[in-house]
Amino acid sequence: MARLNRRKFLKGVGLIGGALAAQTAPAFLREGLGAPPIKWGMITPTTGAYATEAYDQVEGVKIAIEDINKAGGVDGRQVELLFRDDQFKWEQTTTHALDLMDNHRVDFLSGSMVGPEEVRLNEISAKRKIIYANYPQHILSTPENAKTMSPLFFTANTTPYQLAASAATYIAENKLGKKIYVLADDYIWPKMFMPAWNALSKKYGFDFDEKTSVSWVPFPTSMDYSANFPKILKAKPELVYVINWGGRQVASAKQLLEAGLHKEMKIVFANTDVTIPEAAGKGSYDGLFSGAMWHWSLADRYAGAKALNDKFLTRRKRPSSGYGALAHDLTRLILDTAKETRLYQPKDHFKLAKALEGRKFQYTKGESWIRPCDHVCISQVFFLQGVAQNQMKGDFDHLKIVGESTGEQNEMSCEAKGLSGSASQRT
Repeated sequence: MARLNRRKFLKGVGLIGGALAAQTAPAFLREGLGAPPIKWGMITPTTGAYATEAYDQVEGVKIAIEDINKAGGVDGRQVELLFRDDQFKWEQTTTHALDLMDNHRVDFLSGSMVGPEEVRLNEISAKRKIIYANYPQHILSTPENAKTMSPLFFTANTTPYQLAASAATYIAENKLGKKIYVLADDYIWPKMFMPAWNALSKKYGFDFDEKTSVSWVPFPTSMDYSANFPKILKAKPELVYVINWGGRQVASAKQLLEAGLHKEMKIVFANTDVTIPEAAGKGSYDGLFSGAMWHWSLADRYAGAKALNDKFLTRRKRPSSGYGALAHDLTRLILDTAKETRLYQPKDHFKLAKALEGRKFQYTKGESWIRPCDHVCISQVFFLQGVAQNQMKGDFDHLKIVGESTGEQNEMSCEAKGLSGSASQRT
C-alpha cells in the first residue's frame, strides 16, 4: 500500500470537513459556505399574442422571489429564477423544460399561459416527478382530464367552471336575465365553460340549450363576431355570455357596442383583466359586465395586493393584472411552504405536495386553499361592471367589482369528477 502523504491527508480531511459543515451548519451560515441557490425554472410566452400577460407573470414571480430572498431565502439558500420564452410555440415549451431540468438542474418547474403549454408541462411533471406551478387557469380540472393531472401540479388560478358558476350565481341573484345565449371562440378553453352552464341552468332555471343557444366563432381564423349577431337577435336572449380573451375580446366588445346589442340584452364576458380594457380604451366596457379571477382594486382591501401593485406601478407603469398577481401568489405559496417544511429538493416533492394540499393562504386576495383531490384553488371569483369614461376616477378604473363569491359551491365536486383522496397519493 502506498504511504499516505501528510499534506494529501490533511487536504482530504479539510474537504470532508468543509462538505459536512455545509450540510450541518445553521441555515443562516450556509450561503456563506457556498450553498447553491434553489433554482426556479419558468417558461411562458413573452413573445406572441399574450405577451403582455406573460410579462406580468414574470414580474409577479420576480417580486415573489425577491421577497422570499429578502426574508432569508429557503433554508438559508437564495432562490434563483431561470426564465425561458417559448415564443408561443409548443415544441419550445418541451425543449426549454427538458433543458432546464437536464442541463440546469432546476428544483421547480413553472409557467404557461395557455392549454397546450399547460398539458406539456403537466406531462413532464408527472414523468420527472417535479412540482409544476401552473400559472394560467386549471384546464386539467375537468372529469375527463383530472385523472391525467400530475400529482405535483398546483395552481392559484381559477377554473373555467368557477368563473361560470360565480357569474351564473350573480346573474340569477340580481335578475340580469333568464334566457342565456353564449358567443364563444371555438377551442378548448371556452368549451370548458359548457358543463357549468348546463348544470347551473337547471339549478337557477335558466333557458339555455348548448345545442341551440351557442355560436362558435372560428379560432383563430376569424374575429368577425358580428356575423353571429343576426342569429343572436333572432333568438331574443336576455343575456349574452361571451367567452374570448385578449385582442379578440377587444374586437368583440367594440362590435357589440357598435351594433347596440348591449341596449337589447345584457352582455357578460366570461373573464377579463386590466390589460384588455386598457388596450380597448377608456370607457370601452361601459354597459358591459365580466367575470374576473382578480382585480387591481383589491389593493384597497389587502396589504399584499397593495404592495404588489405599488411595485407594478413602478416597473410596469400600471397595476398588476390577475396573471401577475396569481403567478406571484402561487410562487410564494410553494416557496413559503418549502421554507416552513424544509422540503424543497425534487426528491422531497411528494412530501411537499402533501403539505400543500389543504393549505390555506392569503397574499393578494382573500383566504384561499388548495383542494386535495384535484389541486383546484378554492378562492374568490369576482363579477365586474364597466365604468363610463366620465365616471373613471383614475386611468385604470375601466371596471369595478360589483359582486364576488367563494367556496366549493363554485366548483364541481370531487365526487362528480370520480376522485377520492388526495392527488399526491395518486402516484
